[in-house]
Amino acid sequence: MKQLTIKIKDNKYSFFLELLKSMDFVSIVEDNDWYENLSLKEKKEIQKGINDLENGRTYSQEEVMLLAKKKISTLKK
Repeated sequence: MKQLTIKIKDNKYSFFLELLKSMDFVSIVEDNDWYENLSLKEKKEIQKGINDLENGRTYSQEEVMLLAKKKISTLKK
């Protein structure tokens, strides 16, 4: 069996979905947004990251690279 995903972004084309539903060889499966499939722990971690971002608790790329270099050099010793 082949699967095809169709994303209809504009409701004015919903007639197309209704046409497909009327065909006996087509089955329609609703797919939730990926966020809905995350665990509560994962959702909390995402929210924590958003809060960090909103409150300025971030690192620049340069800061991350410097911290990584320091960590690598201490591990080599």
